[in-house]
Amino acid sequence: MSEILKEIGLTQSEIKVYLALLDLGDSTRSNIVKKSRISGSKVYDVLAKLKDKGLISIYSKNKVQHFKPVNPNQILNYIEGKKLEINKIEKDAEKILPNLLLKFNSSITEQEVELLSGLKGLEIIFKEQIELLNEGETCYVIGGTKGISEEAVIAFFQKVHLRRESKKINTKMLYNLQQKKLVQKSYSPKKYLHTETRFIKHTTPVAINIYKNKTIIIIFGESITAIRITSKDVAKSFKEYFNLLWNQEK
Repeated sequence: MSEILKEIGLTQSEIKVYLALLDLGDSTRSNIVKKSRISGSKVYDVLAKLKDKGLISIYSKNKVQHFKPVNPNQILNYIEGKKLEINKIEKDAEKILPNLLLKFNSSITEQEVELLSGLKGLEIIFKEQIELLNEGETCYVIGGTKGISEEAVIAFFQKVHLRRESKKINTKMLYNLQQKKLVQKSYSPKKYLHTETRFIKHTTPVAINIYKNKTIIIIFGESITAIRITSKDVAKSFKEYFNLLWNQEK
């Protein structure tokens, strides 16, 4: 229960006071302090924040302040209010995004090398890949021979590939012959209509993605390391290497 309340935006102190009030019902400050174990100097501030969130009410009785929880259904109204706030922030962000992108793009040099690690790093890279590629454009993939049997890695790349498919991005993939059975199972041509796969004898400990002016080199080891190179010349060179291997296995 506490974890869910934390996820919707309540602090640890607010959770303690709110749950204490649910147990106590109509109560005074001193009883809330005892039940929640929140200091008396802090509890008024916490109660005021819970009131602002619409989760409790405050009133005076015989010149003494009383506090009581409102119907817990109010939590859903509070969440709805948070959604509206997020939607407004999203719209405001969309308004300033063109200027931010202009500044970002102007800061990128003709050649740039970035290092990212872990699946989180890959998520950043491949989210941008899918955003950059348009329908009908092609991504070239040389699959690494290490890491392919890791379930988390397979699941990640299948998810990426589904997104490429849904956007109708073409993908040409080269894999080692040893991986043929697994790859054909994971990337069935009946399911992936915009994907073409070929198999080569060549092995590599890394996976390579080439698209537009980007080259991604992914190293599988105890941890995942990805090198993203932004360079037209580098991308062109890797694409030529890809085509050489691709045409050998025609």
